[in-house]
Amino acid sequence: MTGKIMVVDDNAATRRMVRNALVRNGHDVIEAPDGRTALELMRTERPSVVLQDLALPDTDGYQLVGELRRLAHGTDVSILAFSGFMSDADEARISRVGFDDIITKPIAPSRLVPLIEAHLPAAAPTGAQFGRGRRLVIADDDPMQLKLATFRLSRLGFEVEAVPDGRSALDAVRRRAPDVVVSDVMMPHVDGFSLAMAVRLEPALRKVPVVLVTSSYVDPDDRELARKAGASDLVPRTPDLSELIDSLRATLAANQDAPPLDAGALDDLEKEHTRRVFRQLERQVQLNSGLAKRCSVLASELAVLASLSESVLTNHNLDAAIEQSLTECFDAGGIAQGALYLLDARGRLTARAIGTGPEATGLATLFGHEELLHEVVRGSRTLHLPSSELPRERAHELLARAQADALLIVPLRSAGKPLGGLLMIARGRELEEDDWRTFGLGIATQVSHVVVLARAYEERELAERRATEHAALLDAMIAGAPDYVAHLDLDGTIRLMNRPLFEHPATGVVGANIFSYPAGDHAIALRKALAQIEQTGEPQGFEASVFRPDGSQVWYSTRLGPVKENGKVTGAVLVSRDVSDKKQTEMHLMLSDRMASVGTLAAGVAHEINNPLASVIANLDMALQDIVALAETTVLPPDLSEELEDARTAADRVREIVRDLKIFSRGEEDRHGPVDVEHVLESTVRMAWNELRHRARLIKNYGKVPPVDAHESRLGQVFLNLIVNAAHAIPPGNYDANEIRLSTSIDPTGRVVVSIRDTGTGIPLEVRPRLFTPFFSTKPVGVGTGLGLAISHRIITQFGGAITYDTEVGKGTEFHIALPVAGGPPAPQQTQKIWTRAPAVRRGNLLVIDDEESLAQAIRRFLSVEHSVTAVYRARDALDLLELGTRYDVILCDLMMPQITGMELHAEVLRLDPAQASRIVFLTGGAFAPSAREFLTTTTNRRIEKPFDLQEVRRLVNELIR
Repeated sequence: MTGKIMVVDDNAATRRMVRNALVRNGHDVIEAPDGRTALELMRTERPSVVLQDLALPDTDGYQLVGELRRLAHGTDVSILAFSGFMSDADEARISRVGFDDIITKPIAPSRLVPLIEAHLPAAAPTGAQFGRGRRLVIADDDPMQLKLATFRLSRLGFEVEAVPDGRSALDAVRRRAPDVVVSDVMMPHVDGFSLAMAVRLEPALRKVPVVLVTSSYVDPDDRELARKAGASDLVPRTPDLSELIDSLRATLAANQDAPPLDAGALDDLEKEHTRRVFRQLERQVQLNSGLAKRCSVLASELAVLASLSESVLTNHNLDAAIEQSLTECFDAGGIAQGALYLLDARGRLTARAIGTGPEATGLATLFGHEELLHEVVRGSRTLHLPSSELPRERAHELLARAQADALLIVPLRSAGKPLGGLLMIARGRELEEDDWRTFGLGIATQVSHVVVLARAYEERELAERRATEHAALLDAMIAGAPDYVAHLDLDGTIRLMNRPLFEHPATGVVGANIFSYPAGDHAIALRKALAQIEQTGEPQGFEASVFRPDGSQVWYSTRLGPVKENGKVTGAVLVSRDVSDKKQTEMHLMLSDRMASVGTLAAGVAHEINNPLASVIANLDMALQDIVALAETTVLPPDLSEELEDARTAADRVREIVRDLKIFSRGEEDRHGPVDVEHVLESTVRMAWNELRHRARLIKNYGKVPPVDAHESRLGQVFLNLIVNAAHAIPPGNYDANEIRLSTSIDPTGRVVVSIRDTGTGIPLEVRPRLFTPFFSTKPVGVGTGLGLAISHRIITQFGGAITYDTEVGKGTEFHIALPVAGGPPAPQQTQKIWTRAPAVRRGNLLVIDDEESLAQAIRRFLSVEHSVTAVYRARDALDLLELGTRYDVILCDLMMPQITGMELHAEVLRLDPAQASRIVFLTGGAFAPSAREFLTTTTNRRIEKPFDLQEVRRLVNELIR
């Protein structure tokens, strides 16, 4: 099916990509660079589908969709929003103003075309409207899929009743029996399988066919489960719903009774259903572990990096590279306008405008705030407005002059030195601050690399031009050049060399062959480069390492240019530079970035697990309590209590794992203070247990030691590195004969000493001098980077401590980490304990606020025995209750919630009623955002760490109700 499609986007490159993809598939494409052109084309061309960017130079994209709808005069036109990453508010607004779907930039053409084609109108001839006169109930919790399916099925003649979930579908079917039911499989509360079973169990509905649609349940076992559950068919979801339509046509044409449901097999069927649901949930968790918004940001960053790198490497033109790439990047990120500021050799900032918009001339001085611009660039801090980072009046004035809803300034740096800054301006958009900061920092990092690379190219090209212009001074320049310079024949014979090369003194001899000297990877790469120059006549370059006679590793960046005689390549000029320092810095940055990513992931995973885990523990506790009560009057299965106790124990194990993950969270790294080394060791052992358990017995000998002055996460990094190294020093397969011993003590100077001893192979004598040298590793290639001990040594030194070792070949190694004692008590490993139990003196009025519905309901059920409890799942609902005058003795409030957080709710309640604000108790599953950590540090309100014991919650509530 082909159609006429209008692309409304102010970015020419984006329009070109979309047009090429659609034209190749036979579609007619018209283009509009702005809203005014789009309105004109809508009047004259009458497109079937409109793909509209939200950020346009002359109009608000949310208003434009309404004007386009009015011009369509009721005709069937699908209008799709086309934009980069969006906030929840953006998505809600898109749904309200009348867009049919959302397509997120960037997107591959292969995925874009079927998404657009799914919205092309499919005019069904009269004979094909097999649904005429028939009523159909459809259930789907995805509003976009529900809307699209309703649209398609209505065109087939069905009277369609669309509902958002299985419960609503069951109500609709009971209210009036339809001719057929269509249901998505994956839905909350009542899924498709449960809906089919419920329909079959009701005598009046047994003959109603149920067709299930799925994007996840695709195995043969799933089809069998659907059949057993009473479904007429289980079909995969496709963009054009062709599989569903074919199934409906066949099911209704057959006019057969729906498959019966075996009532005697209901228990087995329910167990199989539960097992399949759990399997699908596990699969969905794995598939969705990477956040979609972050994927969009990373895709934009990668696109910018690829474009910048290709442009710079092709023509070394920094201006052209940045002009094109940043324009595309801003478009993908929904950024209206911006500027790139670069520091020149004299420290002056030059500005380059990016994008289009008003007041372009004011960009050079940051709209009259040049001093602020210099402060951000030289102070290396990212500035986001609106925020509290600037006085309110100053921030408002800057935003007004920039005609912006928000702006972000990110400094550009390289090797600790400022390069400039990147300005991003958002107009008519609500962008999430955290996502925007991440996006800006990622792009700024890539731009910084390219600026440094381009300037390096410029410096080298300048040096080459000078060498050509001053040929008479060539010999003197070569002799005094800081790089190694040589003229080689194609077979490696040395014709000229300004100094001995590659740490081997004899390489400077003219007439000798350079390959006669051991040079490791560098010699291999050099031989390939010479062969490539002879074959292509083009310059070559590479980076490779050489080992010095003492075994240490040196890195060289080498470039070779062809030497030609009468058009034939006869040799090459080699220029090689020692880049060991740069390589070391790159490796440190890569490892630091990796650790930061792992830390961020650990914090996020810990928070996301804590909410459902708290619900699991709470409901298990209540189930155990109910079993005790039921046992007095009812005969229960003998193993039921024991099974629940096992589940409760397993939940506690998950809670310990989550707490261990927090040790490696980078969110707390800026907190330098008292650290309990025994606690860090225990957490580290649990993280490394898989490496230890098959190699050696673990022995602990902890002495009583005071807390040390350190970063908990970075100290954990050191312990993890040393413990894993100890495990790797012991060959697997002889567990009983080997041991790894962990001990703590105090040395004569009063420092705390942590010792990690193994019975492994020991450290050879020739290795010991280079043990803490960067890039030195005795592990196989691909197993270690050679940076672990070097970084560990640096971390311990920064703490004011020392790391030493004793070793004996064949008997093992013992590392000693000596750390200074902290000046105060250790930081608590958990938030405050719940206070001693006090019985309820009266029946209180409680409010529970938590976006985890199951947890809120569990707390409500548990506390309702003694108190009146109201549970809500959004902070907005709680505020509505308080604004109506309802007063509560205790308010249990989740700290991290969507839309309105617990912190924001506290601030609003404090304004409305300070007395009620003081009654708030915060429930937190991990405050990994800086604002949340700061809030918990300063607030006087009590708090409870998730997951928690409901008995402790009861004790706290009873204490507060007086």
